[in-house]
Formats: sequence, C-alpha cells, structure tokens
Amino acid sequence: MTVEGSPDRSTEPRTIEYSGHNQKTPQTKCCSPTLKIFIGLLAFCYFTKSLTGAYTKSTITQIERRFEIPSSTVGIIDGSFEMGNLLVITVVSYFGSKFHRPKIIGVLLMGVGTLLMALPHFIMSQYKYDTAAAHSNDADNFTVSSTCSSDNQSTVQQLVSGCLKEEAESSPTWVIVLFGNILRGIKLLLLLLFILFFYHIKATHVSRDLVYFVIFFFSVGCLHTLGVIGPFFGYSLGSLCASFYVDIGLVNQESVTITPQDSRWVGAWWLGYVVSGLLTLLAALPLWFLPRALPENPQTSKLDHPSNQHKHTLSITEIAKDFGPSLKRLLTNGIYLLYLVYGVLAFNAFTIVITYTPKYLEQQFGQSASKTNFLIGVTSIPSVALGMFLSGWIMKRFKLSLLGSTRLMFFCSVTSLVCTIPYFALSCENIDVAGVTVPYQGSIEVQDISRGLLTSCNTDCGCPDFQWDPVCGQNEVTYISPCHAGCNSTRGAEQNMTFHGCTCIQSWGLTSGNSSAVLGQCSRETSCTKMFYIYLALQSLAFFVYCLGTVPFFLVSLRFCLICFRGIPAPICFGALIDSTCLKWGQKKCGGSGTCRMYDIETFRYLFLGLVSSLRTISYTLLWIVTIQIKRKVQNDKQMSKDAELQHPVLCDPEQETTLK
Repeated sequence: MTVEGSPDRSTEPRTIEYSGHNQKTPQTKCCSPTLKIFIGLLAFCYFTKSLTGAYTKSTITQIERRFEIPSSTVGIIDGSFEMGNLLVITVVSYFGSKFHRPKIIGVLLMGVGTLLMALPHFIMSQYKYDTAAAHSNDADNFTVSSTCSSDNQSTVQQLVSGCLKEEAESSPTWVIVLFGNILRGIKLLLLLLFILFFYHIKATHVSRDLVYFVIFFFSVGCLHTLGVIGPFFGYSLGSLCASFYVDIGLVNQESVTITPQDSRWVGAWWLGYVVSGLLTLLAALPLWFLPRALPENPQTSKLDHPSNQHKHTLSITEIAKDFGPSLKRLLTNGIYLLYLVYGVLAFNAFTIVITYTPKYLEQQFGQSASKTNFLIGVTSIPSVALGMFLSGWIMKRFKLSLLGSTRLMFFCSVTSLVCTIPYFALSCENIDVAGVTVPYQGSIEVQDISRGLLTSCNTDCGCPDFQWDPVCGQNEVTYISPCHAGCNSTRGAEQNMTFHGCTCIQSWGLTSGNSSAVLGQCSRETSCTKMFYIYLALQSLAFFVYCLGTVPFFLVSLRFCLICFRGIPAPICFGALIDSTCLKWGQKKCGGSGTCRMYDIETFRYLFLGLVSSLRTISYTLLWIVTIQIKRKVQNDKQMSKDAELQHPVLCDPEQETTLK
C-alpha cells in the first residue's frame, strides 16, 4: 500500500504519463544531498549550542569571582539566555515561515555572542587577589603587611587614596557577558523554529509530507542525542579550563600562591568561550548557502499544486491579520494554561538544578570547580543519555497516546523527586573560621568582622576589613588572614610561607612554639568526600528516572507550544537567596562588597534543596490535574463519537443505503 504523496519505493524506474506520452522518469530519492547536508550541519550546530550551554553553567562561580559580583547578578547573566528567546519568540514563531529561513536563522549570532562573552578578559587588567605571600616588589598585588603591625593602618590609607584607578578598572564589564548570552538565546530560538519551517511540516499535509515528517523526527532524535553529548564535552571543557589560572600565559604559574580549592581562585573561564565560539562560526557559514527550503519532489509538487497556484506575496498586514485571534484561542484553552504553569514551574526548578549544582557542590563539600565539573559530566550525562534512549524505546514499544505520555511523565517525575529526598541528609559542617562561624578563644559570641569588632589578640594589629587571605592554625581553626590570627613573623616564601608567633592561636592554650599557621583554609572532615560521591550517585539515578519521561514531555510540549518564560526568574531569584546565606563578603579596597567568600552551607543546603523540591511538588500536582483533564477529554470525545455514530451511522454497504432511502 502506497501512501499518497510519498515517493514510490520500487527499485525500478516508474512510468509517468504526461500529455499522452510515456516517459520513464528515475525515482526521486527521499533524502536529497541538500537534506543530508542540512541535517549534518544542523546536528553540528546543536552540538556546539549544547556544549556552550553546559560550559556556561560550569563557569558561574568563575565569572562571579572574576567580576566581583554577587550571585544575584550572575543569575541575571544566566537568565539573559532565556531573555534572548523571549525577545523574538512571538514575532519569529509567526512570521518566520514567511521569509528566507536559512538567512533568518543567523547561526552566526551564536558564534558572535559566544566570542563576545570572552571579550572582557582581553580588555580588563590582570586578576589581582590579596595574598600575604605576594612579592614585595610586585605592584599589582596587595602590599599590606601579612603580620600584625601598627603600620598596617597607614598602608591601608595609602591604598584607599589610589581608588580612582581601581574604580575605573572595576567598571561593569560583565554587561558584555550578559549581552553575548542574549545573542545566544536569540539564535537558539531561531534554530529550533528553523527546523520546523525548513521541513514544511503542516498538519493538513501530514500524509503528503510523510517522508519529511519521519525525517523530521529522526533529525530531532539526532539533535537530542547530540544535545546529551554536547554537555559532556561542555563540562569536560569547563573542568579543564577551571584548572588553569585565569591569566594563563601572562603570569608565572609558580608565583600563584592560591589553589583551585581557594575561594579566590579564578580559572581560565574565557578560554572555553573562545573554543566554542570558533566551533559555532565554523558550523554557521555553510548554512547561508542553503536554499530557501528543501527541494520539493516534482511529482508531489504536481499533486499539491495542480494548477500551479497563483503566487502572491503577502504583506505584513495580511500575515498579522489572524495573529490576534490565534493568540486569543490559545490563551482561553484551560488545559494549555494549566500545562503552561506546570512547565514554567518544572523548568525553573530544573534551571536552578543545572545552574547552581556546581556551585552547591563546591560550597557544600569543599570541592574545586575543576573536579566538580568533571565528575558532573562523567556521572550525570551517561545516565541522562540512557534515560532518554529508554524513553524513546518505551514510546515506540507501547505506542503511547497523549494520555499515556502524560501518565508516564507524571510517574517518572514523581519517582525522580523521591530519589532526591536523601540529599537533605548528605551534608558537611561549616569549617571553623574565627570570628565568622566560631568565636575567638575566650570570646562570648561570634564577632562582627564588618564592624572591626574582633578580639583583644589582634586589636592593635590594624588588620584591614577587606582582606581575605585565610590561614590554618595549628588549633585547626581558620583565620581570615595572618594579621587576624595575630601572627608577628614569617618564614619561607610564596606557597611555602608559614606564620609564627600568632597570639590568637596561643589564646587556645598552645605554647608559642605551637602557635604557627600555614596558607589556606583548614581541611574539611574526611567524610565530606564520601558524601560528595554518594550525592553524585543519587543524582545520576534521579536524572535517569526523570529522563525516562523526556520523549513524552517533548511530544506533549509540541502540542502545547511550551517555550516562553521557562527559565528567566529562577536563576535571578535564587541567586538573591544564595546571597542571603553569605557569612563573609569580600570587600573591594575602595569600598563596596565584592563576591561572597564564605557561605552558611547548612542554610544554603535547605534553600537549594527545599526550593527545588517545593517547585517540583507544586508542578507535579498541576501535572496530575492536567492528566485528569486530558483523561476526561478523551472519555468525552469517545462518548461524543459513539453518540454521533448512533445518530448518523456510517453507511458502507450500498444495498443498505438503498434500503434506507
């Protein structure tokens, strides 16, 4: 049986009569070279898109530290990607099919936007961090005395007097990163809409376009597969770049006194944007040479356009005439609105997870950004890929309808939520930081560092409030700087520097010979590393179960056209909540707060896990209601169909029709 409009699959040439003459025309292949090239280029574009997206998530902490901005501002940068979608979604989704699609797509926007995100690194001065191990002749680093000294106060005043240059260098160059991410968001929407428009998939011509329709879903499957592979390379690239110092090639690596575990460490965040941007530009150029649309089969074209319909170029007014009524019908659909609210809540919860999980693991378990990004890519991406593959197999094996797809979505979503409950038990305690999480020995309560109310052991040291150069004392307590520990002498240089005669450490009952400190924070308990691996294992399981409902979610979302407002508020609002858990803000030399140096990880944990779980619980409740509404609609449609058959039976027998007449 041959479907109307589909090409004959016979291997022999077929004969088609035109004006009474028999002409043998070779069979037209269903997959033209243009289509194969298009799918290949589109797959590569989607790979670079997913790679860049994952890499952006892995650099959240690095960007925050480099530009000395709070998490709420970083949330705006991350949410700007969805803002780019929202800027053009309405116009492009309606008018996009009327114009030259390959040129409108503008894949170059993503390449340009990605490269633009790396631009601030090349226009900013070298990264400066305050350290007690800086060379005395290095004018680019802090020169405040590392030990307790009465001369520190006059030195601080000299630093403040040079604030004009510092303020000029600390201009909001992060806006360039934000603008580049907006361009990436605009391009992604154009890419997704381009897939549909280029294939000419229309509901009224499904039978005619059956071959293209199958090819469309095949290419969508390829894109989702590459969408899983891309993040693996994205997180791997993020891990590699985070292990390099930000000014790689410009400074001597041996002179860098901080490690990747340090809260002042900034990796080469810009390097990955250069790599992914160049890859995107490489994939973008060939798309400009594609035709307006796929070449049509001349035989199906003859069937679809028997009289070569009058060609008429529609004006903007004519195109937009039905836009208002179409939007009104959409917004008055109750099931659609309910599903839209569910999608917004669920996707915002998902956005919080993929955006802030690296930062959460770094803070909660004391891991470096490089190690965290690498393990996320290694453990989570394979489970996601397996879940998506089995999801497609389930849909094909059981031929699930819309109702069945919704039920599968609900089951997988709730099960994955249950898998995340043990997260709350996987926690580490805050490290002991004198004056921040624990009091100085002999103090009654934790001191307020921002007001300079420390303790008697370092009152006369003139320690600057903006300094953050933690050292670990022999009493296993971390001090925010050698000066705050009351140390009065040093030995060694650079990373091997040690501090001695620390009066605040002696106040714990240690002798002067045991009152030394070394650079860096004190290590966390050994159980933290074990909990870190358990968390990753549970996260992989939760992702696998959740992704079993990926294909049903995609098919249902096609019915409801869900795309807008999905991930804008989550990173911004949650970023502000993260800022509320900060215990010690970094301060700029010229005043004003910078990035957070230390969080209350217990509060952070409850906010992160609690907010995500709450959003998911509410969204899944709405999904349950949607499932019930769809079930009722299916039952009503069946009942109406039965009633219609009873009132107007289908007459298939000509003799029965004659008898009735």
